Amino acid sequence: MSVRSPGGLGGGLSGIALGKNQIASRTKKALSASLNLTAMVDFMSVIVIFLLMNFSASGDAMFTQPDIRLPEAAVGEEIMRVPVITVSVNGITLEGNPVADSQQVLMGEGDSGLERLAAGLLREKETFKELRPGEAFDGRVIIAADEHVPYKLVRRVFNVAAQAAYVRVNYVIRLGAKTD
Repeated sequence: MSVRSPGGLGGGLSGIALGKNQIASRTKKALSASLNLTAMVDFMSVIVIFLLMNFSASGDAMFTQPDIRLPEAAVGEEIMRVPVITVSVNGITLEGNPVADSQQVLMGEGDSGLERLAAGLLREKETFKELRPGEAFDGRVIIAADEHVPYKLVRRVFNVAAQAAYVRVNYVIRLGAKTD
């Protein structure tokens, strides 16, 4: 048996010495590739199941923040898309944008610290008028407050909303068991 150097071709020929036909036959790739459909079907099944688990048939437009634990109630109704104010121990947001620090508002007098909330509500009101020129402003707003937030803070947020002509206030709650 003869000894060959690693990587060398049989007969001591290098890649340069090979003919064009020999190089073409060694580098030719198959034109057809097979797909593993089982893996693709499994993948699509996982995606469909994930989407079905996260889909809400009621069309909930409410996304609560993780640091807010909603109070529980037995009676409620479906919500419609209106501005949402969230009040937690950490802060106050309008449509998910921070507008005030809860502790500073509690330490302040009157509606101090809620100026950004008032300005944001007025912008939302103007947007409503621009998008629905023929309709009268209905003054709807939703307040989602943590159940451990002091009533004083929620009342101040309510007052700022009322001053901005948002007088139809709904509160977000967790739906509990009905008691008869």
